[in-house]
Amino acid sequence: MSSQDINKKKRKSTTGHDSVPSKGDVRVVVGESSTGAGPVFANFPSVRPSKTTPFTVYSRDPSGSTDLPGQRTMLAGETEDVEYYSSNRDKEKPSDGLDCQYVPAVYDPSTRTLSIHPSAPLYLMTHRVKRLKAAALYSATPPDARAEWRAKRNDLGEAFGTRKAKTQIKADERNKVDVGAMQGVKGHLMEMIGEKPVIDEGPVKPSDLIPVPDIETSEVDKVYTRESLLPASEYSAIDVTALVKASDDRGRTGALPWRRSRFIEDKMRSIVNSAFPSSTKRANLRMCYYLSSLLAFLDLSPRLPKMSSSELPSKLSGMPPQLINGLISRFAETTGKKHQVTDTTRTKLLMYICCTYLYLDGWSVEIGKVAADLKLSPTKVGDMFKSLGCQVIVASPEERERQGLNLVEAQKNKRAVLKAPVVFPKQKLRGPIKR
Repeated sequence: MSSQDINKKKRKSTTGHDSVPSKGDVRVVVGESSTGAGPVFANFPSVRPSKTTPFTVYSRDPSGSTDLPGQRTMLAGETEDVEYYSSNRDKEKPSDGLDCQYVPAVYDPSTRTLSIHPSAPLYLMTHRVKRLKAAALYSATPPDARAEWRAKRNDLGEAFGTRKAKTQIKADERNKVDVGAMQGVKGHLMEMIGEKPVIDEGPVKPSDLIPVPDIETSEVDKVYTRESLLPASEYSAIDVTALVKASDDRGRTGALPWRRSRFIEDKMRSIVNSAFPSSTKRANLRMCYYLSSLLAFLDLSPRLPKMSSSELPSKLSGMPPQLINGLISRFAETTGKKHQVTDTTRTKLLMYICCTYLYLDGWSVEIGKVAADLKLSPTKVGDMFKSLGCQVIVASPEERERQGLNLVEAQKNKRAVLKAPVVFPKQKLRGPIKR
């Protein structure tokens, strides 16, 4: 092989053929391009073979006159379990790896000579597991062969099988779906299926367990009227003379059927000390008495099935008979001479109680006070007020500053506020129970 000698110096270069380089000079020898196999570069991105693994360069046109980097070649090698092969230099068009080229060079320090080999292509290597390659050669059983095997198996089952096996074979035949027969009707069925129409359900209807509201009025005082909470016959039967004549809170509370409500006690004090006319005071005191009667009936409800009708007046002392009968007819189910408050009627009773709280407190009531009287969690009481169409709100920053409350205290003192026209929340539909 002929060679070209180039004498190169760091700052000054001279040329010569066989001259010995002086101190500090390096002689660079560039070999000619070769069409045969020589040193190559291989890049293994994932699995790297051992250093003892042999590799061979294969060419699609070995008789060509093009140098090795210009030929369509492949570098391949294998171990006992893995095959390695290149994927970038055996195609007509350039691919990944052909946009750059590395040049190998060897430096001999004794002669200060750098030998460069220009014909060293770069190969990008990939690998393949031999076991997986062999498994891919075995194709699955053809569908026709499986169908033939199943038919022969069913014939044997019908001829020699038990009664249970024969029944199972017939059931499988009945349930078999011919997919090919459905191809012709698929498009027709898709055309018949139209878009789902959007159904406007309109506003949510009120529940049957709450007092009958006026959903069209824009005046909050007329959404739940007094007649929807308490019939006129029961209202007129309530005598509040003892409440009017009582001189202090203790005397007024002692005249009530249920005496453990701080809300009713404070509300009666404010009514008596207000500047309202006497008729207005008596009307409001009647509603306080009615709320106390509802709470007393709620407290008595667990023991109600064990009592007869004749025992009720003594358990609900001071309550008019008309009011007792009205509570039983609205909030209990009667079986013979026994009465029982079911889950449904108890929910209805709680709704009437919450609505009466709203009525007495000007349609805006503090949820915590109601929860304390009912011995329920504020969250559950808030949900009941929402069912009545109320909005559960937290005091604004101005109201908190005026009342001297921080945000945490204000969240504990949420209020249920009724606004008109009333809007009821949508019922949440629960999904199936996850097991």
